[in-house]
Amino acid sequence: MLPYFCKLGIKMKIHCFHQKMVSTSALSPLQLPSRMETHLWYVLPNEVKSQSLLSQYVDLLSPPEKDHVFNMRGDELQKSSLLARALVRTAISRYQIHSCVSPKSLVFGKNAHGKPEVIWEQRNDRHPPPLHFNLSHTSSLIACGVTVGSPIGIDVEEKQRTMKNNILSFAKRYFSREEVEVLSAISDPEAQRHEFIKLWTLKEAYVKALGIGFSGAPFNTFTIRFSDANTNPEDSTIAIVPLEKQTNLTTNWQFAQVELAGSHYAAICRQKDDLPGGGSTKVIVRKTIPLIEEHRIDSINNLT
Repeated sequence: MLPYFCKLGIKMKIHCFHQKMVSTSALSPLQLPSRMETHLWYVLPNEVKSQSLLSQYVDLLSPPEKDHVFNMRGDELQKSSLLARALVRTAISRYQIHSCVSPKSLVFGKNAHGKPEVIWEQRNDRHPPPLHFNLSHTSSLIACGVTVGSPIGIDVEEKQRTMKNNILSFAKRYFSREEVEVLSAISDPEAQRHEFIKLWTLKEAYVKALGIGFSGAPFNTFTIRFSDANTNPEDSTIAIVPLEKQTNLTTNWQFAQVELAGSHYAAICRQKDDLPGGGSTKVIVRKTIPLIEEHRIDSINNLT
């Protein structure tokens, strides 16, 4: 069992959740996230074993989604793709948006760069909420972040992920010089590997939050910089430093990093311009098996 609240890493702030969970009905409606909240949902594929339940998830999908799932090669990839779509549909439909919203009725599209988004039915008597979501997954965990009024990007990586190549050689290909120097200063190989993974999740989350794709914001065109937290590590902040004059590399973002299921690092990036007074927000984490059960895990405060 992980310690219930801890800070890990040299400069990277990681929140570890004590496994204090509150069970709720998986079908009961939820309030939309406030503008000061980020909701993070996740499911562990190895906990979903019922074939009848998987069939229910298939029934939620649109015909193109079904084609995409069944065109995946291998049972595990098909299951992961199916769970990702079921997680998004069931999570979004849980919110008290309109009484007629069901998981199956949701329609999705993509922006010009391929980032998924909800296409709401336009009616004169109601206005769709400015809801944003983002997905990330590994073979052993699938996560979905949800916000209102703020673009969001998330990334999850396994803590035990190993690198085929030398970490610093790999970092020199994709990271900025400043980031490589930070990693080079870590003498312990295992600690260096963990810091590399955490830095990767931050950069991935930022690019996904921008919504312009990796080609629009290559990792080596910006630096993730941590404030000097020698006096109080709790007050460290994360900033984006563009290395090129690109208008798409904006800096008005907040970050959080958390551990999920004791096995994964997750990074969250959300826009902070729309926050009242530019203030901090909290993250509410829910572990779920879509349509069956849900556990709300202790929330964390103060995205940096």
